[in-house]
Amino acid sequence: MRQLPMDIAAPTLSAADDSRATGTPQAAPWRRVAVVTRTRNRPLLLRRAAQSVSSQTFKDFLWVVVNDGGDAETVRSIVEGAGLERDNILLVSLSQSRGMEAASNAGIAASQSDFVVIHDDDDSWAPDFLEKTVAFLSGPQGQRYGGVITHSIHVSEDIRDGEVIERRRRPFQTSVRDVQLSQMLRGNFFPPISFLFRRSIWEEIGGFNEDLPVLGDWFFNLEFLLKADIGVLPEPLAFYHHRDQASAGTAYANSVVAAGHRHSELAAVVRNTFLRRHIDKSAVALSLVLSQLDDLRRDEPVVDQAAAEGPAGASPVGAPVDADRADLDWVIGSVNRHLARRTLGSFVRSLRVRPLEADAGWNQAVEALKKLGAPIPIPDHFDETSYLAANPDVADAVQKGQLQSGYQHFLLFGRFEGRHRPGRFIVPSAEPREIARPAPSPSTNVLKPVFDTPAMLRAAHRIAGFERVLHVAHHEWHGIRQATAYCPGHKLLIPADVPLEETDKAQIAEEIQALGITHVVFQGYSENADQLLLALRARFGSGLHCYAVTHVTTAQFEHYFEMNMQARLLIRLRMGTLQGLGSVKPDFSSVIESYWPGLIINFAPDLPVSGALQPPEIRSVYTPLDPGWRKNMYTNVLGALGASNVELVKTANFPNGLESLVNLDRLRLVGYLRGRDLLDEMARSSLVLLATLAECQPMTQLESFAVGTPAMTGPLYIREFEDDPLIRLCTTLHLDNPALLARDVERLVALRHDDPAAMEEMIANHLSRRHALAAERYADFLGL
Repeated sequence: MRQLPMDIAAPTLSAADDSRATGTPQAAPWRRVAVVTRTRNRPLLLRRAAQSVSSQTFKDFLWVVVNDGGDAETVRSIVEGAGLERDNILLVSLSQSRGMEAASNAGIAASQSDFVVIHDDDDSWAPDFLEKTVAFLSGPQGQRYGGVITHSIHVSEDIRDGEVIERRRRPFQTSVRDVQLSQMLRGNFFPPISFLFRRSIWEEIGGFNEDLPVLGDWFFNLEFLLKADIGVLPEPLAFYHHRDQASAGTAYANSVVAAGHRHSELAAVVRNTFLRRHIDKSAVALSLVLSQLDDLRRDEPVVDQAAAEGPAGASPVGAPVDADRADLDWVIGSVNRHLARRTLGSFVRSLRVRPLEADAGWNQAVEALKKLGAPIPIPDHFDETSYLAANPDVADAVQKGQLQSGYQHFLLFGRFEGRHRPGRFIVPSAEPREIARPAPSPSTNVLKPVFDTPAMLRAAHRIAGFERVLHVAHHEWHGIRQATAYCPGHKLLIPADVPLEETDKAQIAEEIQALGITHVVFQGYSENADQLLLALRARFGSGLHCYAVTHVTTAQFEHYFEMNMQARLLIRLRMGTLQGLGSVKPDFSSVIESYWPGLIINFAPDLPVSGALQPPEIRSVYTPLDPGWRKNMYTNVLGALGASNVELVKTANFPNGLESLVNLDRLRLVGYLRGRDLLDEMARSSLVLLATLAECQPMTQLESFAVGTPAMTGPLYIREFEDDPLIRLCTTLHLDNPALLARDVERLVALRHDDPAAMEEMIANHLSRRHALAAERYADFLGL
């Protein structure tokens, strides 16, 4: 290394010293954290990295910039302009490029610190990344760990005309809750930008393996896990930037793009080298690892073997939504390409279809796909051959020309039918598999009817008199399914779209008879539910009482399906096939006279409360909303950001385009959460914000109440709770004005933190009253 003539601390190592020493030069100032940035002729990205580092709220760090054989003068000018104090910067310049791992070792060896993190020149952080990760490892919980990773955001971008153009953001590794050696041996699944570790572990390992031209970070992580555990901070504080469109020969390409063939080639070399190095010292541990390699358990992410400096080349690992997102992106791109290339013959037909926005949802994408009727190419990340082999009915339809491909079937039908999607980037669901009684054949790929699964009973209320009540819901309709799960009584899940077979109906009838069911409640209605109703009526006659509860609002009548199902319900009621129709929408009987005049009250989940429900340390608002107009996500995000006493805003969707209008520094993307993850996020929040434009009794609000967090909605107009102090506090009238909404948010957040005992009492009183009233209404409706 050569010392640059600049007023920035530099190492006193010789340029001829090419060793991999892990010692610490005395010339470098000691700091709590050494932030090592390796760079080579990428000034555009290095400037962004400089901004990321300089904006950190935690200031006790040394930024070590390793110029790996690039233009030293350009690097120096960028580093000098970073806005950092001179003694917080260390510039190491190598006369020749020695590779990423050697650059990492040189930067770490030239510094002194307790902790180290690799901040590559093309990645970035949230401003509180260092503050939170250092606090974690320094606190009581972090003492057992040698390092900690955070969740990340995957940022797709392009380089055009000297500017970085961001294309899309999506959650990354958001389902990772622990880091296991067996999991890591299958492939790397977190990027270096998210990993803060103790210097002592690096020294014990002997540094990064400089013999590897790529995959060095993966090898280091394997070595690391033999020495220490890695904790997980489940917040997306790191941004992993990826330029998958950049040419392999350019300086701005990601390493996985530039050396993709080397990643695949060296994956086996990494594993074999690691095992040979440690098989004698850790035979027991490694035999356990090897025994698990062929056991692709449902609760472990499937990792692409080519993942290296983070999983750059693969779809993000750790959340099923990532594969779904990849398919949605493919459909959006295919539709828009078709519209751009339409011919005169297809022009008239395609006039009905408008180009899709980048943040379009599945409903819009599928509707456009159907209207166009155009073939959609099969992407590399979908295994067409395997899908057709596993689904002979689809293969037959493709052969007869009824379908263009198995991929088209999966997009339009298979996703909703629960059919397995073959592809190397697919992550299996972490939820327990629900098995029917009797269990369906393991060879089937479609959703089947299931009785009383643990997921549907875990948070249900147990109320005397409901032992012979069965609630029927649909696998795919998550909101209604959750509302059903919390009701007292037995539960049956059926598919919404895949026709029930006669054997399915017969097995359901046998189970109803075995359980002694006398009342069946259809929660939501579909063609399958209708056919099941007729089959049950034919089997049991008047000995079985059947009812239906709808969760629809009239805003949803824009969908013909909803109006068709309402008409079908009225026919069944008039024929006596149904004994009653109820709704969770206030005064729905004034719209459709045949409905029961009372209001069905939804239950909140019955969760155990452990101790006092204290507010979180950080004043935060969680907005778990879709970007569609009914959910009103943008107004909620802007209202939360406008609240003066809110430190952090968390959202399931990134509001694309909003970053050009307002400052989003306090916004964090947590992605779609379900089950325990959703409840935990609610419990960590000061307020859940749901100021939507069309809602009945939002289950998200009731789930939030159940964990002790207030949830604000628009007016629900439930007369039964008009005098309830909690509901009055949690209702806003300002659904289209973020400035006024912000005032309501400030008021509720202040009360949550200033008087938590009062909030806890209000929530407890409301839930007690709600559950008593809900049980009373269901009993009246069902005639129990």
